[in-house]
Amino acid sequence: MTDLVELSNSKHRHLKLKINCRIAFAATQYIIKIRVSEVAKSTTNFPVFFSRDHQNGLWVLSVLTHFNSGDNLFIDNQQWLSTYQPSSTQTYPFYLMPSPNQKNSYTIGIIEDSDAFSDEQGEPLFDHDGKASSNLNRAKTLLEADINNDIVTHQFSQKLEELNLLKAIDLQIQYHDGSLHTLAGLHTIDEDVLQQLSTKEMDELNKQGFLIPIHAMLISLYQLNMLLRKYNDLTEFNKIKQLKIEVAKDMAAA
Repeated sequence: MTDLVELSNSKHRHLKLKINCRIAFAATQYIIKIRVSEVAKSTTNFPVFFSRDHQNGLWVLSVLTHFNSGDNLFIDNQQWLSTYQPSSTQTYPFYLMPSPNQKNSYTIGIIEDSDAFSDEQGEPLFDHDGKASSNLNRAKTLLEADINNDIVTHQFSQKLEELNLLKAIDLQIQYHDGSLHTLAGLHTIDEDVLQQLSTKEMDELNKQGFLIPIHAMLISLYQLNMLLRKYNDLTEFNKIKQLKIEVAKDMAAA
């Protein structure tokens, strides 16, 4: 991600938020970040996975919306088709960032040259008195709630890693023309390891509130079938013939 700049009602008073910029952004996202508090709601539509952030190596919890980068099967005619919309798509193009002025504090950041902003068209971020728009205030409220959600999500990923509950998988996609596509870098819950946990370990997961999202992640794998059907319904040529979940090759060789 390009470097974030702290949002300022003086420096950025001229900026306007383009209409439908959030839909336009989400339409290009085949994998969308969520927090652990969103897992249960997300499984009503999406398969949920962990992956590694290539920049910092941290675990990222995400939903899968398409098999191809740059697409999203849940948006059509600038409308969401899913019953749940991830929080990160509702707060775009605003992000949490460490405050440059206050230690151990967060503020709202933006990418100044983002396509979501305009100098001429859209809703102003601030009024003439420098007060935030209702749209910006709503994003701020969601982002402030996400501070704690990010902490809990990090704790969740750390606990799963500590208990060796994350299993690397590949999605092997075979098309009708015989071509193959592998979607790699995904991790799900290792059900075999989960079943072998001690009573004490299971009780600890339950007390931390992690058992529900763990089981929800496992159930969400069935949404891959729905994703395949949706893809084939919207694709005229070269539909998907078969989808397999396989243990990642590098993991199998370890």
